[in-house]
Amino acid sequence: MVGYKFYCLKLNLFSGQEITVGKKGREYFPPGFYFYVGRAQKGIRSRVARHLSSHKKKRWHIDYLSSRAFPVSLRLYPENMGSECQIAEILAAEGGEVIMPGFGSSDCNCPSHLYYFPGSHPLPGKE
Repeated sequence: MVGYKFYCLKLNLFSGQEITVGKKGREYFPPGFYFYVGRAQKGIRSRVARHLSSHKKKRWHIDYLSSRAFPVSLRLYPENMGSECQIAEILAAEGGEVIMPGFGSSDCNCPSHLYYFPGSHPLPGKE
């Protein structure tokens, strides 16, 4: 059986907010839907549970947003999918906007692993 390694978390930020994201600095995040693409080399359940928790030590870029936004949905992708960068490329091609360049993508060449849509948008992949 193929294991799951990648995920896309959809969050709703109900009101626009200035958010400081660690060393990346402060940015205005408008209200709407945010899609964060990540990977877990091991322990995808614990990684996702951490993202969904509102009380956590802020370690990754997504921790700063996920502690203020409401989780809407989540999709897991199998390890044979390729990479989280391919999922991020789909979101960009579908019109996702980069609010903070380099968010979640400090270990690759992607513009971001966080994409913003002002209105609702489906998670990438088949339902």
